[in-house]
Amino acid sequence: MADRPPYLLCVDDDTLVLNLLREHFTHQGFIVLTATNGVDACVQVRRWRPRAAILDLMLPGVGGIGTLNRIRALNPGMAVIVLSGNDNMLSLATMAGLSVTGAFSKPVDLELVSETLARAGIAPPLAQERPQRARAMVVDDEGDFRDLIAEHLTERGFEVESLGDAEVAIQRITKFQPHVVLLDVMMAPVDGLEALARIKALRPETCVIMTTAVDDLETVHGAMALGAADYVTKPMRLEYLASVLETHLWSRFSDRWIPAT
Repeated sequence: MADRPPYLLCVDDDTLVLNLLREHFTHQGFIVLTATNGVDACVQVRRWRPRAAILDLMLPGVGGIGTLNRIRALNPGMAVIVLSGNDNMLSLATMAGLSVTGAFSKPVDLELVSETLARAGIAPPLAQERPQRARAMVVDDEGDFRDLIAEHLTERGFEVESLGDAEVAIQRITKFQPHVVLLDVMMAPVDGLEALARIKALRPETCVIMTTAVDDLETVHGAMALGAADYVTKPMRLEYLASVLETHLWSRFSDRWIPAT
């Protein structure tokens, strides 16, 4: 199996900046996690233990400095690069004695950030040619949602099959052989949990991520017990979905698929 690229967490409440960071560092070969606030950032750090974070200091809620302190408590050895559109904020952070790997004003020179990460010993392995594109199956009886996700995945380089019927999806699994299935929980006549069990029986290696409009812990635990890799709640940010997919696919199929860009 190919060496897994390092996880890189990007935290910014400006979605334009976040998309720019994600696209740049995904293209460089990192597995990019994203968050728009301090709480989500800490969840990502606790779950995935990224090697480094790029953190906006002007976050809402607990703020960038508060988030930095929480990240340090969770993962003291993680490299953190801070960003701000306010030079005074960067000066305050420096005066406060915060230990950071680098500090940059916005708009950010991404190449300088990359060089800073490299000097800290954080860089993706050399890219290796892989024999196939990532295949994704979207199974949801809500046509508009299904079309939105399918279009997003296609734009990111996935080979996509989109289906509105779980029974049909089950019949297609062995032929299409998806790396990942995005599977709605609430469907009829075959619901998502039944479909999950049958998909895992046919193709255990397939990564199945449940999607649900109801954040019900009992359903989530049931799905995990049946072999689901993760779940995301509707409505979802496409950037968050992209980071979930990238993370799970690299951990399972890094020697057999081409990361989407």
